[in-house]
Formats: sequence, structure tokens, C-alpha cells
Amino acid sequence: MKLGIGLPNTLVPDVNRGMFLDWARVADQAGFHSFGTIDRPSQDVWDPLIALTAAAAVTERVRLATTILQLPNRNEVLVAKQAAVIDRLSGGRLDLGVGIGWDASDYKILGARWPNRGKKLERQIRKIRRIWRAAKKASADEAATGPAPMQKPLPPIWIGANKPRAVDRAIEMGDAYVFGAAGAERMIEAAPKLRAQAEQAGKKRFQLGGLAYVAIGDDSDAALAAAARSYRRYYGAVPDDQLAQRIHAGPVDVVSQAIKEYEPAGLDVLWLFPEIPDVKQVEMIAEAILPAYRVPSR
Repeated sequence: MKLGIGLPNTLVPDVNRGMFLDWARVADQAGFHSFGTIDRPSQDVWDPLIALTAAAAVTERVRLATTILQLPNRNEVLVAKQAAVIDRLSGGRLDLGVGIGWDASDYKILGARWPNRGKKLERQIRKIRRIWRAAKKASADEAATGPAPMQKPLPPIWIGANKPRAVDRAIEMGDAYVFGAAGAERMIEAAPKLRAQAEQAGKKRFQLGGLAYVAIGDDSDAALAAAARSYRRYYGAVPDDQLAQRIHAGPVDVVSQAIKEYEPAGLDVLWLFPEIPDVKQVEMIAEAILPAYRVPSR
């Protein structure tokens, strides 16, 4: 299992230029496999694609992932073009993770239709790949809708999903699947079924990833309380008992043990999302947790 780290694009109002760029540089130098970003168009969080563009410009090795980007409420042509720019700017480090979202307000704010969003996602994924393939055929004399992404054959498309039909769609159309922050037990239970389903679909290299929220501090209660504001600002009024289940909080050795519990799921990547808006959270994870999962230097 490789370890990724969430970018602080949702840690509003604390995130700023200096914090964001320091976070990206520290994580890149530490050896995390990839960045993750999450998405709420109806809120004042930083746009995931723009956040990854900024991260691409100040990093050299870490992969850049949207985990996930809501797609049916966006124009897929524009997303294809923006994603291709990130891939070129980063030297081929983009993983485009997409999904349908979970709140109708994220559609209303963009003037998009909530019904039939699953079917629309299917059409959009096909169109994005068509645009990327066509862009690779552009010449010095003939332009394309592109630009073309750098990766060969194309950037991987990860799909996040929960409901059975949506999970089937992820297997059918994606290169990889993203669990939300469902917890270790749920991922351990579901991962073998997903891998078997992908194998039956002829996708032997199909990857699985997951998200986990963390908050590191010597006092577990204080760490959870410090993380609560950012988490509830994003997700709403989550009860205290559920908050404790959703965020791995406490001293670094306690959080490290919680991360070990994900290993039986056999994930390819687990993205840790610090919910305390401080670059020191990244540094502590890098020092005490990452070494067991660090990707060898290129």
C-alpha cells in the first residue's frame, strides 16, 4: 500500500498561498506517492484542478490526483483540457478521479441538472478520452481540441462510487476505483469483490484507493476537537460519536496503528487527509508513518 496525502484545498479559511505551497513542497520532498483533493462546488473550497495546477508547478515527483472531482455538474470538454494541462505541466503525473457527488446544491450552484447524472458521467468519460486521443494526433499544422496529455496511452481515470450501479460503472469505465472515507473494515470487506469484478472485466491492472481523515496531537480529544471545525464546515453537522469514527485522531503512534488496519484491504493507495490546518501535520505523518509505505526514489 502506498501512502498519499490530501492537499489543504478544503481547509478554508486557514489555507493561504504560503501554507498551500509549503504543504505541497514538504509532501513532495518527503516521498508521498500522490496528492489527493476533494470537491464541493457549492462551498468556498479551492477548486481541485486549480489546486493541482499550483502543486504541479512546485513539485517534481509526487502524483496529482482528484479524489474525486464532481464531473456531471461540469463541462467535460473544459475538464479534459484543464486536466491535460496539469498532466503536461507536471511531466505526466495526473490521476483524474471523478464521481457524481452527493449533494444537489453542488449542481444547483453550477446550473447543472441533478437527475440522470450517472448516465451523464458515462458519456463524459467517453468524451474526455476521445478528446485526449484526438489531441495526441494534432500536428504543427492542424490544431485539436486538446492540448494532449503527456501520459501514454492516457492519464488514468479513477472513479469514486458508493451505490451498486455506480460501483459497477466504475469497474466498467474506470482504470481504478476510489473508496470514500469508508473506514478500514468496509474497505477490507469490499476490496476482494472489486478486484474479482475487475478481473472478470479483463482489467488485471485495475487499482483501488481509499481516503482516511487524520488529526495528530498528543491529546486525542484535543486533536479531534481541532479537526472538527474543518470537517463540519465541509460536511455539515456531524454528531460527536460519528466524528470520532470518521477521523483517526490522537498521538502519532495511535494514528499510525489506525493506518495499519487498512493494510489487509490491499489498497494500491491510501490518501490521508489532515483535518488540522497546519503543515506540521504533514511533517509528523512524513516522519512517523510514511517510512513504512514510502515509494522508492526514481
